[in-house]
Amino acid sequence: MEQLNLFLAFGAGFLSFISPCSLPLYPAFLSYITGVSVNELKKEKGILRNKAFIHTILFLVGFSIIFLALGLSTSFIGTFFMNYQDLLRQLGAILMVFFG
Repeated sequence: MEQLNLFLAFGAGFLSFISPCSLPLYPAFLSYITGVSVNELKKEKGILRNKAFIHTILFLVGFSIIFLALGLSTSFIGTFFMNYQDLLRQLGAILMVFFG
């Protein structure tokens, strides 16, 4: 079952990557990440390719760190709500009576 989930997640990501809506955005992302245009990358292949590769890796690491932090904090908040759901329900009931 895990293999199927991994395959489905990869397939969905690949389909969203090649969708016609996002394909025109890739040159802009590439220029933004590397700091150079696509034409400059074609002219000077060696140095700019290394620079583009390093900037892309750093961008992906930063992006991944942000999403990992969001996922971990969401898990922490969900665990907090699960552990204290009775207390939160009682406080909510008191608050409803108070405001009612």
